[in-house]
This record gives sequence, structure tokens and C-alpha cells, in this order.
Amino acid sequence: MHPVNWARFGLLAALWGCSFAFIKVSLDAFAPLQLAFGRLLVGALVVALILAVTKAALPDRKAWGHIVVASVFGNVVPFTLFAVGEQHTTATVAGVIQGATPLVTMGIAALAISTEKPTARKVTGLLIGFVGLVVVVGPWRTEGFGSVGGQLACVGAAVSYAISFVYVRRFIAPYKIPALAVTAGQLTSATVITGLITTFSIGWDLPGELTAGPLLSLLVLGGASTGVAFVLMNRLIADAGPTTASGVNYLVPVFSVIVGAVALREAITWNVPVGGVVVIAALALAEGRLAWPARRAAAPSAPASSAPDPVPTAVAREAC
Repeated sequence: MHPVNWARFGLLAALWGCSFAFIKVSLDAFAPLQLAFGRLLVGALVVALILAVTKAALPDRKAWGHIVVASVFGNVVPFTLFAVGEQHTTATVAGVIQGATPLVTMGIAALAISTEKPTARKVTGLLIGFVGLVVVVGPWRTEGFGSVGGQLACVGAAVSYAISFVYVRRFIAPYKIPALAVTAGQLTSATVITGLITTFSIGWDLPGELTAGPLLSLLVLGGASTGVAFVLMNRLIADAGPTTASGVNYLVPVFSVIVGAVALREAITWNVPVGGVVVIAALALAEGRLAWPARRAAAPSAPASSAPDPVPTAVAREAC
């Protein structure tokens, strides 16, 4: 992966790493659907502003059908389900479940995209990464794991994210639409869909008191962890593929723990740095940055072709 994409990878992990705390605070005032709509609206406005400043165009209308589908699986469903899940289970459990997204993505991508077939190296790296993720969040340190319903909501959100990663690469990336335009389309579609669902289901009466804390958390969650973050994610999907891009979920809990320690003064125990090293090493292994045992040749043969291995064509070359 190109160094610029690694920088995007780290920034995205940091932005999403803060999102669990913002969701928790926002739920003091908003219902899950209202929270999903609010963060989508703010995110869509932020991306629209970026579009206006850069004078970028919206996607061609022939791609809008796919963009609407991607918005459902990549925004409407997971935003709502994670909010529901965090009402009924711990943030630790939600983080572990989101960390499984790369494994789910790898399985779906293997079925849907010919260039995303799993290799022993990538499977090993992703499995080790999930172990490191569990070490980081330290589920043994929690008092309880919440309800089964809350956990299943988070599982549904992770699966929905995985589907969206593969869908974007399979059906939207071939149009070679800039990542910023794809994000604008997704967030706009998701805002309209979530707004309609909220209006005709639970309405707009807030279940809690709207104070500065929930409001500011919603604004940051929408502007940074939604608007800017999804521009970065769509660019990574286009450049590095859905499996690699979804690997950012391994680093999200690492940043979540750091944010909790700095902002909420939560203690950092031994498992955080140890698990963090395991996660980073596993990602490097999956990406081919660490050595992997080479397969021994059966017998001497003619020189191999000098043609490069086929790789997914990078699209959306405009900077985010």
C-alpha cells in the first residue's frame, strides 16, 4: 500500500476510534434513528462544502442506483444498529465486533471479486490481527457484556459495513468516480432515507434533554467521523481494495482506548501496547510488509514470466 494510503488509513482509524465515545454521549439526548440522521446530515453538509470549494462534480446519474444501495449498507443500517447496540451492550463488545469486519469482508470479497481471493498470508494476518484486537480491548476487564440483542445489533452493523465495502469496489469503483463525489452521493442518499424512516416511525421528539454535550458530540461525529472519514474510506476502497481498507477496523479500538485514557482518564493496562503491537504486525503481514515463508519449487523449470501479478486497478486518483 502506498505511504499516502497508509496516512489515510491511520487518520481514518483515529476518526472512527473517537466515534464510540461520541455515540455514547449523543445517545443521552437522541434516539438511535435520530442520531443516525443527525450525523448523516452534518456529514453530508461537510462533504457538500468540500465539493463546493474544490468545484468537484456529483456522480453521473447512471451510478446513482448503486450509490443508493451502498448508502443503505454503508451508512443507514450500520449507523442505526451501532447506536442501538450501544444502548444495550458495552463499548468494548461493540469494538470487538466491529473489529471482525475485515474477516467478514474477506469472505464476501472472495465470492464477489476475482482479484480479492484470500491467500494463506492474508488469512493468517487477519486472524492474528483479530487476536491482537481482543487483547487490546481486554474483554476480561469488563463487568458484563450486555444483552444478546445489543450484541446482535453490532454484529449486523459489522456485516453491513463488510457488504458495503465489497459493493463499492465491485459496482461503483469501475465508474472511476472520485471518492469525494461517491461520498457526497452516499451521505446525501442515506440522509434522505434515514430522515424518511425516522419521520414515519419514531418521529422527532427527543427521548432526552438536548444539552451541549450531546449536541457537540453529534456535530463532531457527523463532521469528522462521518463526512471526512467516509471520503477517506471510499478512497482506500478504490486504491487498496475492500479487504485491505476494512482492516482499518483493527486499529479503531486502539485509538478508542487512547481517547478514553486521555479524555476520560481511563487507565491503560499492559494489554493495550501488547495488543497494539500484535495488530500492527498482523496488518503488515497481511499487506506483505513482513516476510512470509516461500513455497518450495517442486522441480527446476523455465524462467518465470516477467509480467507483474494482476492487481486491482486503482481508481479515483483525485486527492481526498
